[in-house]
Amino acid sequence: MPAMQCSVLIPTYARAEKLRICLDHLAHQIDPPEFEILIGVDAGQTTPLSIDIPDPLRDRTHIHPFPKLGLIAVRHHLLKLAAGRFFLSLNDDAYPHPDCLHTHSALHDAAQPRVVTGPAPFKPIDNPNLFDRIVHNTPLVFFPPTNPGATTPYATDYRNVFGLNFSAPIDLARELGGFPYLPNAYGYDETELVHRLITKGGAEALHAPNAIVTHDHRFTPQDVHRREYLLGRSAWTYAKLNPEFAQDLFGRDIRAESELEHSHAILRNQRADAQRAEHHFLNLANRPPTATTDALLPTLANQWTPLKRYLWRWGLLDAAANTDPRWALLLEAPPLP
Repeated sequence: MPAMQCSVLIPTYARAEKLRICLDHLAHQIDPPEFEILIGVDAGQTTPLSIDIPDPLRDRTHIHPFPKLGLIAVRHHLLKLAAGRFFLSLNDDAYPHPDCLHTHSALHDAAQPRVVTGPAPFKPIDNPNLFDRIVHNTPLVFFPPTNPGATTPYATDYRNVFGLNFSAPIDLARELGGFPYLPNAYGYDETELVHRLITKGGAEALHAPNAIVTHDHRFTPQDVHRREYLLGRSAWTYAKLNPEFAQDLFGRDIRAESELEHSHAILRNQRADAQRAEHHFLNLANRPPTATTDALLPTLANQWTPLKRYLWRWGLLDAAANTDPRWALLLEAPPLP
């Protein structure tokens, strides 16, 4: 039997149908490496018998239930259990195209360690609204490939690597501490690990245009707002966990007293403006997709930037004060300190 090459790591939570589709795509890979699949069931709400595993994958799929930990901590545990030469991190709603595993594997044959990522276009939505169109066609949620016309792999930055589709050498990742163990945190886990792999492990990051997954996720404006608040909270945690990474990512010491004072001032002075921006942003989901032209989509996305920064700073300050998450729409939240 060939040596295990790839360990596919999939955290999942209450999305059995999407997980089934993801596994079906893994069952139809063309010329894949020898691979195993490790499914981490967050909160243990899905028993092994209720996960629909395609017949070709039954002998290579391992299901691990965990208490409620969140995606980052589940990834942390799955990496410890992996038996492959490299791991491929997927989300349960990321459906790998037929060449995905083969493309990732081929790029790990070089002498230099590599982090490999690839495109993750959104699955088209039936009856989309204007907000869907903005999410799919601007960097509102995810940065697009930096060289969209490329057909061969090219160097990329750790900021452009996302946990729903990237691979890296397992031994090197473990040597450098793996995914951080941060129960119930959100965001930055893949970028922080990739930053360590590059700066401390000598890895290079490559974007492979043929390593494609389709991302079956529909974001609402409320989702995007909550995401920014949670990213602000996580930013504080990562700045303490890995100051070098946080300094490089944010370009400043976000734990400095001057930074916190500045954030407090923004929350006090810009709340009314943020509420108005929020009102218009929420309304984008009520407008038809034809409400504007392609050329104006980036403008609509950029109008959200001040509100995005406001929500992020709110999360940062709550984490700094060790306050439990208390996110709500600004239109519904009590006055902030």
